[in-house]
Parts: sequence; C-alpha cells; structure tokens
Amino acid sequence: MKGKSTVILLLTVLIIAIGATFYFITQFFEDNPTQPQPTGYITGVIVDMKEDGHILVVSNLSVEQAKALSVQEAIDQGKEATWFSLTMDQRSKLEKYDEVKVGHEALAESHPMQGTAKTIEKLNE
Repeated sequence: MKGKSTVILLLTVLIIAIGATFYFITQFFEDNPTQPQPTGYITGVIVDMKEDGHILVVSNLSVEQAKALSVQEAIDQGKEATWFSLTMDQRSKLEKYDEVKVGHEALAESHPMQGTAKTIEKLNE
C-alpha cells in the first residue's frame, strides 16, 4: 500500500510541475516586451463570435445599436468591420457585445477586413 501511495504522490507532483511550467512559459510569451507590438488599433463592439476563436469587431456602434441590428446590418452601418482571430486565453475573457480595443498588425484588405489580435482590452468594465 505504501508503494501505491508513493506512486500517486509522484504522479501528482509531476502533473503539477508540468502544468506550472506550461503556465509560466505562456505568461512569458504574452508579457515579453520583445514580442512584436501592434501597429494599429481598432475600438468597437463585438457583434459576432465564432466557435473557432474569431470575433467580428465593428467600430462606431453603441452596444444598444449592435444588439438591435443583425450582423450584416452592423457591418453596413459601422465605420470599420474586422474579423480577428484570437488565442484561447483572449477568447475566454470576452463575450458578445463587449466594447473592446484590439491591437493588430497588418489587416487583409477585404470586407470585412481580417487580422490577428495581438492585444485586446475590454473597455467600460
């Protein structure tokens, strides 16, 4: 019985160590100042969210306007509409109709535009 509990204890410590290592490596790369910084920012409302980690941000709309409009109407009425791909960590902190400020690098010239969110900040929490 003593050997079984020792193995369980060792496995538990190993799993915790692996989890802690993964967490600290992730934090390092998120907070590392040598990582590429955003070249532009878009402020707007999240009007659509996909299961695959993409959000549609439309600027120059209030939250109330965004809630009253369909996705296509919001794209047509807003100034800029952009699909952003997010990391799992970024996605877990957001909800539909949040006001956000998204930092990005280059955007694909399409309608709506497309890009990757480098930073994302919730406004009016």
